[in-house]
Amino acid sequence: MKVVSALASVFFSAVVALFMPAQSYSATADIPGREIARADPEVMLNQATSELLAISKAARDYVSEDRERYYVQVSAVLDQVMDIQYFARGVMATYASARVYKSLQTDAERSAFRGRVARFAVALERVWMVKYADALLKADGESFELARVDTGEDSDRASVKQTITDRNNQKYLVQYSLHKVKDGGWMIANVIVEGVNLGETYRSQFAEAVEKNGGDVDYVVDHWVELMLHEQGEETAGPDGVGQ
Repeated sequence: MKVVSALASVFFSAVVALFMPAQSYSATADIPGREIARADPEVMLNQATSELLAISKAARDYVSEDRERYYVQVSAVLDQVMDIQYFARGVMATYASARVYKSLQTDAERSAFRGRVARFAVALERVWMVKYADALLKADGESFELARVDTGEDSDRASVKQTITDRNNQKYLVQYSLHKVKDGGWMIANVIVEGVNLGETYRSQFAEAVEKNGGDVDYVVDHWVELMLHEQGEETAGPDGVGQ
């Protein structure tokens, strides 16, 4: 899992631009907490960016004393634009598939299945949000360009490509997969950074965690946050276990 975690760390070093549009936005352009319009994927990404920039700029005055306050505000934006239930089912793969659900014989089994997916979505959102929010705080001074929105032949799906430039003039290519949901609005379904597919990365981590824990899916679901933090700690530790 360490190799996969290393790839995930590449993603989180660049994912600070998850919603960056082509033009520049002031940190005070929008008031944090406003409802994100999701009728158009490009408009959605532009508005979400402005909200997140305003939140991160304001947080620098208080985050050292109240980090959870910052996380709550970032989560309020991400929850509106990230289809975490869809993403979680993709990460769980077979363990959350429609085929498995249809094979269940009792209401109790089906209820347990739905509960397992719902619990994992909450845990996955927490890991995603914390890493994104922490990276966002470090993003001051970077520049971003929205390349294009390509819906192709499927009007219910869109691909948004973006070029990110960091403080060292290093460029990253980010691709967002979006889809329309039941309410007719757009939401993000997956993200790929420099060829590293976030959905596939987490899927590999989940499958390996289940294998390491004797096939106990419920254990992995209920301990996902601490399992991911443990892996992150191993990745950043030196040869003697000391963080680098």
